[in-house]
Amino acid sequence: MLIARAKTLQSIQGALSRAPVTALYGPRQSGKTTLARQILDEGSPNYFDLEDPASLSRLEEPLTALQSLQGLVVIDEVQRRPDLFPILRVLADRRDNPARFLLLGSASGDLLRQSSESLAGRVERITISGFTLGELGIEQADSLWHRARQPRVAARIHPDVART
Repeated sequence: MLIARAKTLQSIQGALSRAPVTALYGPRQSGKTTLARQILDEGSPNYFDLEDPASLSRLEEPLTALQSLQGLVVIDEVQRRPDLFPILRVLADRRDNPARFLLLGSASGDLLRQSSESLAGRVERITISGFTLGELGIEQADSLWHRARQPRVAARIHPDVART
């Protein structure tokens, strides 16, 4: 089920129009990849998923792999390759920059600090959270509340969890 996040999508598109690098941070399973795929097809040569061995091998020489790309370039799970930040700074500073970069990653303090230091003045950050009731629909409130209170999965892992 695709959950519409129109405001977040607008924020991303606005940031991409203003800055050479946009960083979309948030917890796992918060919809970062889904949002990026609404902007750029994952089959594009400009899409890098750093959990995919093929993408990792394409980035063995990151400057060579990225410098000729034009348009939007997405790098998903960027926290797996913090060494990319200085290279992205070089690419963002090119005259008549032919590319914009959308970085997706977990909102860890180290990652945010490192990207801020390397990409200062070049990056616009957007942090997303889990899904809101406004995005899911108010009619889902009772179902979600009931489901969140159920210890079924935890009880299978450890029976004492269900008693707490």
